[in-house]
Amino acid sequence: MISFLPLKEAIRTSVLSKRWRYIWTCHSKLCFDSINILGMRVDYNSVSNYQSLLDRQIRRGMFIERVNHFMQHRCKGPKIDYFSLHCHLGKESASYIDQWIRDAAIKEVEYIDLDLSEWCTFRMDQCSFTAYEQYEFSCWTLSTSIKCTIKNLKLASCILNPIPSPNKLISLKTVELKDVNVNDQQLSTFLSICPQLEVLSLVVCNDLVNLKLDVSCHNLKVLSIRDCSRMETIDIYAENLVVFEYTGEVVSFSFKYAPMLAEGYLSFTGEHRLDGLTYALTKFANSVPSLQTLNLLSILAMKVLKLPEIVHTSPNLKCLVLSIFPFDDEDKLYWLSYIFEAFPLLQKLQLNLFSPNFIRKQKGIERLLPDCPHKHLTEVEINGFYGNEHEIELLTYLLKNVVELKVLVVTSHQKVHRGVNKWVQEEGSSRYKLRLESVREWLLSVVPKTIHLKVH
Repeated sequence: MISFLPLKEAIRTSVLSKRWRYIWTCHSKLCFDSINILGMRVDYNSVSNYQSLLDRQIRRGMFIERVNHFMQHRCKGPKIDYFSLHCHLGKESASYIDQWIRDAAIKEVEYIDLDLSEWCTFRMDQCSFTAYEQYEFSCWTLSTSIKCTIKNLKLASCILNPIPSPNKLISLKTVELKDVNVNDQQLSTFLSICPQLEVLSLVVCNDLVNLKLDVSCHNLKVLSIRDCSRMETIDIYAENLVVFEYTGEVVSFSFKYAPMLAEGYLSFTGEHRLDGLTYALTKFANSVPSLQTLNLLSILAMKVLKLPEIVHTSPNLKCLVLSIFPFDDEDKLYWLSYIFEAFPLLQKLQLNLFSPNFIRKQKGIERLLPDCPHKHLTEVEINGFYGNEHEIELLTYLLKNVVELKVLVVTSHQKVHRGVNKWVQEEGSSRYKLRLESVREWLLSVVPKTIHLKVH
């Protein structure tokens, strides 16, 4: 029963009776943050620098003292399932953090979530961040217990020290590193002691330049790389990799051996994002013959995208998800006919449109698209459809050329990708819902009865 209560509430049960004094030490989910331990997050925008720095030192001291006191008692309790530490702590607190992690490891912890970023404790302007020597997370801390039980590890705003530990982290399945200082060699060393790793997420790890996954990653199934600004090359040799996600500047990809790779998500940023999107639609699928699903995010690119006249055919792709931001009335839709030719065995097409949220007079854009009948595409989903003229032209072209269409879904909701297999639907305004309702009658009149139509 105690484990179903928030940690703060569980501790309060100690005052109920002598018998209940230490029953809270049975709590299996330990979440230490400024809300639970200090009762608040501190806003320093309205105080002087001297006051804020002094107050931070006092509050850090209070935080450490209380967590220390808690862990000393919790060590007498049963197994710990989850250990979370969210507080702006650095190198000077390393001895305490190391001890808390060791205590959790001894209690066979399975999930460790360590976020030492400044945002965890203090609300402030971005410019008010203070220089702070980061905590160094050592793999030795996890491997000193008799039995390795850790399955999930999340680290944020610290340094990863992968000095080879006495025992490999044989139970570790999922690792997420966010704003962690780790270079290519250090990451390679870390991966070599995680033989059962299945999911690896790298977010804003800006010391990584040439990422290389070798045979030590033979169990890796999901690889996600986001906004690692210095990344130049990604070299993959992972026999069981199923999902690959990349967001960032255009880099050089090499899929030396990824026979199981079935799903890819690509979103390119920076001045070369057009080259990245062209690569995604022309060469990426060919470099990964096993690819079944391709998910692309286009930012300020589709209406000026230049695709080659010679079409690179990718016969194995079955599902294409294309998010277009923005989708405005200057788009000539040339990319649509290219997609039909490039992916002849495509079965599902999902278009997530992000049209401008203001209504303006439509420009007279002439769209001369070639007929390109597609005989395998059976399902089309269009999200963010508001009934604008260029959206209706897009839908009209689809209805004309998707000759075997069985299911058509049209919705005003905007569908946003939030990471591997995570989607969020954002409702359109009431104004756009009304506009879609006005288009419903047109849809019912032009969509053949043989097609299952869903409008919402």
